[in-house]
Amino acid sequence: MASVPRILQFEPIQKEKIWGSETWLLSDFGSDLSTVVEPGTNLPSSFRTLYQSLPESVLGKPFLNQQFPLLIKTIQAKQKLSVQVHPDDEYASKYDPESAGKKECWMVLAAEPNAELVIGFDQKTDKDSYELLVKQNKGEEILRKWKVQPGDVFLLNPGTIHAIGSGVTLLELQQSSDSTYRVYDYGRLGDNGKPRDLHLEKALAVLNFNASDGSEKQIPKLIGYQPFTRYLFTSNEKFRLELWKFAQSQNINLVQLSQPHSFGVLHVIQGSISSTEYGITFKKNDTIFLSADSFAHGSKFQCSKNTDVAFMGSGTDWVEWV
Repeated sequence: MASVPRILQFEPIQKEKIWGSETWLLSDFGSDLSTVVEPGTNLPSSFRTLYQSLPESVLGKPFLNQQFPLLIKTIQAKQKLSVQVHPDDEYASKYDPESAGKKECWMVLAAEPNAELVIGFDQKTDKDSYELLVKQNKGEEILRKWKVQPGDVFLLNPGTIHAIGSGVTLLELQQSSDSTYRVYDYGRLGDNGKPRDLHLEKALAVLNFNASDGSEKQIPKLIGYQPFTRYLFTSNEKFRLELWKFAQSQNINLVQLSQPHSFGVLHVIQGSISSTEYGITFKKNDTIFLSADSFAHGSKFQCSKNTDVAFMGSGTDWVEWV
């Protein structure tokens, strides 16, 4: 097999929904398998085939004999999404073994005036009380609503009730899973002209009925300012999300950021970033996969002035600067 490029792009997987659209930027879940853009001679187009063939070079030592652990999407909501909840790994392994638990994180990319998200309850409740509200079509009455603007980040642990409001576009970083339990859907009809299925029994079994304490919203923590500014939003057992900001045009070398070396994913929020190694320029909304070899040997980029990039990783120790 030809050597794997240190930088890869993937064909987006488009999914039209009754409420808007999803774009799966990087997926190894089920039959939704990302394919490499212009893979080149003797290089497989399937992301799964690629990393299974050279797991240490592509994903890194922490992921030997494992599947790619993340699913990365952008979501554009023209109407509000159904109110839903995700299980943890333990519940999913018992009741949804074809998938997994689902921890996820949202970064708001765009929001219309007064756009909002629903995350958590605004008061403590219990299973019986909330089930009654849902059956009375009053399930929204005790949900916590958050007015949002671009740059806001929220961490949704399994068991957190949530919904995306209309007029919101966001970047979603999550476990590689599709375990979603719909609590209710405002009586909307699906493509078949019938009300969409609910999963109330499972939802009630996994919901966290405590009132939100506000910790779902992530406060950016400055973890480095030379050679570029880095803000950390979350680093947990499933994934890591940072924001990289380049106030001035500059060259960077992404080397020794992870120990042991692991993959990373960049999503350009604004501005542009160019690979000096491959002569490719990535612009707003582009997503870039950086292999473990990219960090082991150093990948060089040139960033334009006022460029913001979301960095996503998983499963390793990432070096933070003073």
